[in-house]
Amino acid sequence: MDKKFTMKNSLHEILTEAREGINLFFPKEMLPFFPEKYHTLPMEEWVKDFRMPWGAPFDGEALLEDANRLEDAGRYWEWVPLWVQEEELTIESNDLHSVSLMIPKCTLEGVRPAVLICPGGGYANISFHSEGLETAKHLEQADYRTFILNYRVHPNLFPAPQMDLALAIKHLRANAEKYQIDPENLMILGYSAGGHLCASTAALREEINEKLQEELEKERPDLAAAYRDISIRPDKICLGYPVIGFLQDGHEDSFRMLTDGNEALREHLSVEKQIDPDYPMTFLWTCADDSLVPPVNTEYMRAALEEAGVDHLCLVYPQGEHGCSLGTGTSAEGWMDEMLAFMNPEE
Repeated sequence: MDKKFTMKNSLHEILTEAREGINLFFPKEMLPFFPEKYHTLPMEEWVKDFRMPWGAPFDGEALLEDANRLEDAGRYWEWVPLWVQEEELTIESNDLHSVSLMIPKCTLEGVRPAVLICPGGGYANISFHSEGLETAKHLEQADYRTFILNYRVHPNLFPAPQMDLALAIKHLRANAEKYQIDPENLMILGYSAGGHLCASTAALREEINEKLQEELEKERPDLAAAYRDISIRPDKICLGYPVIGFLQDGHEDSFRMLTDGNEALREHLSVEKQIDPDYPMTFLWTCADDSLVPPVNTEYMRAALEEAGVDHLCLVYPQGEHGCSLGTGTSAEGWMDEMLAFMNPEE
């Protein structure tokens, strides 16, 4: 692949000259985290020493990779709209026209289990690279067909993101033959606020399904009829350093972005209060040094799953902070192997 962008380019050049979609990989909300002097300097002059406010390094190489791939995106992935027709898709609009599945090109043959990935971003944006594409790459190596959800975020409020996820689940099951997936072996995987999205959609599945059906009747009556009897309950759930509840030790920014601070929704959207015995089997993990989303969120979820008798495995790794994704270079580096062993005990 010819590289249009290199470390000699500045952030400003990359963000203004890259093709549509760059804002999914570098949301404009992130720009204030970078001192103004870095906006126009070549990235090679500062990126190695720069740290995000929560301590993580900035992965400049990943941004370059994504910007360069956008030049010939069709070689690497396709976008499938969920609410609108293909010609109406606008992936950066953050409305019904943007809700879509990013489907990485796959070399697997035959019917495979599916994983639908929901990257985090505090319900303010979506972390598409490490929590999307990189995760998909590793799961394909484990023989999963992978799909990444581009869901609505703020100023869209609950239940918009949950309806987007529910619609994606219906879409995959309705098109299982086309995608060569097992519709009864569908896992949803979410990080951080994407974890809350997965966990809450599964917990409030009857309510979300009803609201989705009502919205489809208005927006897409063809899909309302076709999807009416398709379940939105996933078969398996994986949650990485998830936002879970908002009653105590929650992530207030996620609550504010999802609800505009509507206090009437605080308990309703605290997932640990909504678990029932039919909740899907769940693997969840976090890092004890997470300074953004208190690790106790994961403990609240573990306790609720245990009380309801739901099959689950919960792991807390000593070090890795928030947003470590695959955990590379941290104590959480083996979480995906642990998850796969739990989800597929017969293998």
